[in-house]
Amino acid sequence: MITAAALHMSNVLRPETKQRSVTLNRVNNGWEPSRRAMLHALAAKQKALYLLRMAFQDLDTHGRDMVLTAAMLLVTADMIDSGKHGSKAHLDGIGWLLSYAQPATSVGEMLKDFVISDCYIFYVFALTFMDQIPQSSLALNATTASSAIHFAARNSFICCHAEILQILWSTAIILQRQSANNDDVGGTAAKGLELFMDAMTFNVEAWSQDIQQVPLGRQVTDISSRIHTGYTHQMACCIYIMYAIPSVRSFLAENTELDLEHGLIFHLHHITDEDPNFKTSFWPTFIAGAQTSDHVQQAWIMDRMRRQSRLFPWGFLYTAMETLELIWRERAKAPNGLNWLEILRNPEVTFLIV
Repeated sequence: MITAAALHMSNVLRPETKQRSVTLNRVNNGWEPSRRAMLHALAAKQKALYLLRMAFQDLDTHGRDMVLTAAMLLVTADMIDSGKHGSKAHLDGIGWLLSYAQPATSVGEMLKDFVISDCYIFYVFALTFMDQIPQSSLALNATTASSAIHFAARNSFICCHAEILQILWSTAIILQRQSANNDDVGGTAAKGLELFMDAMTFNVEAWSQDIQQVPLGRQVTDISSRIHTGYTHQMACCIYIMYAIPSVRSFLAENTELDLEHGLIFHLHHITDEDPNFKTSFWPTFIAGAQTSDHVQQAWIMDRMRRQSRLFPWGFLYTAMETLELIWRERAKAPNGLNWLEILRNPEVTFLIV
């Protein structure tokens, strides 16, 4: 916890790009508070790693589940800190940890359940942009993952329906297999279309009202907020499928992509800074930014992500903004269109957003 707090403080204290001075001395002075916070974070992380190593050597005393939860917290803090560099290794690590973790339902296991739930959803969102599916995904067999994702969707602070998370998981797996084997184009298109239609026909408004099993205070229960948030994840998921499996486009109406883009932006506008779900809309906000070619909308998306980063100073948000700027630059060079997902899956573009 101390490590994560110090990392967040380091991000908060980063000088704004527009305010950075040209002179070297002033740049150093401007970064000094952030650098000090980073040093505190690294020191806390080193101590946490030492304590975790000691705990693994005495599982009987500390408890297997408690040590596993602590390990997931530490890996998650590292993963969301930057969204790049070692994020793939951290993602794979979380996958292996999840394969050993079994969600519980007793009140005494609440912390563990919340941590596992958040990790599952982080894992699914992160898979969507990976150039290679982590080996750990093989350890999470379909049956276990399906039930765990439903459990996670109820217990995570991220307000996203389990059905959409499962569709994202399945699409990411198909995308990986599609890259490895181009022989079954027709079969891939059929599977992609099935996933697309499952996402499009999902009843968001019925889901938004199903709050009986949501732990009190863990997830937003305001119906209007849940409706808008649900639609953003649904529409972002559909757009993602169209780029992950482009062959589905031949089965869809010509204006489908544009309608989804406009709908996504519309619902994001209704999730204001004061809405608790503002902090759960990172992934659909990024999809909207990657999708739009409109300079006004791009500016609005970038401003929204800056506001999110001030409220929730997770390092991956800064990486996401840098990555959007990369996509927009590449789009300017491609007058005939651009598959932004191919940029994200480039091994040289190590990127993760949850």
